[in-house]
Amino acid sequence: MDARVAQWIGKRESQQDAYAVKHYPQGTLVVVCDGMGGHDDGAKAARVAADAFADAFSASMTIPVRERLQQALDVANKAVEAIFRGNKYGGTTLTAAFIGGGVIWWVSVGDSPLFLWRRKRLLRLNADHSMRAIYEEFVRSGTMTQEAAMRKGHMLRSAVTGEHLEMVDVSVTPWPLLPGDRLILATDGVDSLLLPTELAPETRDMLGARGGSLAASIVEACRALQDEYADNVTVVTLDWQ
Repeated sequence: MDARVAQWIGKRESQQDAYAVKHYPQGTLVVVCDGMGGHDDGAKAARVAADAFADAFSASMTIPVRERLQQALDVANKAVEAIFRGNKYGGTTLTAAFIGGGVIWWVSVGDSPLFLWRRKRLLRLNADHSMRAIYEEFVRSGTMTQEAAMRKGHMLRSAVTGEHLEMVDVSVTPWPLLPGDRLILATDGVDSLLLPTELAPETRDMLGARGGSLAASIVEACRALQDEYADNVTVVTLDWQ
């Protein structure tokens, strides 16, 4: 399976996102991490977590996928703990998916989304461990605007920091894939583009277009929003045929 990757620093001073893509005879693993805790510390946490997860997953190919994902997450969490011993504090989100045999499994901590584009609908498959999910209740009640919820909701309720993982989303059973499905793993820099209740027509056209790289198109669309507070963006896309 071909994976396409694109990144953009946004309006930040440094890139704190990291990713890993591994291909195996049984399928493809994708890991996306969004670092937190300062410029160098955030970037280091994301890189260490992505690499540790991918290495641990690769070393345990004989056990069931769900268990393998959970074990790899534990290894990544311990790897982050090792680099922040002492007075420093840092961490990262982590979203990982394994695609093979016509299904997708995933595990995630934090708010980095895993999307499925199917039959002109964009579905988020994994849970959102940020305050945004809480603020969405305020939006539904009319006490907060959607824009305010998007802006204020980035505080995380769970992250990979080396401490106990408060919230983990792991697929209990695999999600079946259909021909034409598109998978998108990303960091929260895509939120303004892909999380609105109603996608813009041009966004829908972009998600449905089959020419070129969808990952690159998403990054360019994020740039075109001209958000003065634009976050780092990392996008990995896969098409299931």
